Amino acid sequence: MSTAILKTKPSVVDIEKQIRRGKAVLRELKSTLEDLEDRRELAAAKKRNAGKAGTSLRDAAKELGL
Repeated sequence: MSTAILKTKPSVVDIEKQIRRGKAVLRELKSTLEDLEDRRELAAAKKRNAGKAGTSLRDAAKELGL
């Protein structure tokens, strides 16, 4: 069995880098999941409202006071 490669403990700096990278990955994942949830809600709304009369952009702007 070779002892040429010794396993060493990661330094505090390495651990901090891993934590920062992990947090960045989690933020990206959260953003992606939120986008997917929005897409799912939009698809459900389109299905639910299929065939119903919509509101024109002009009328919607008028209702919002734009």
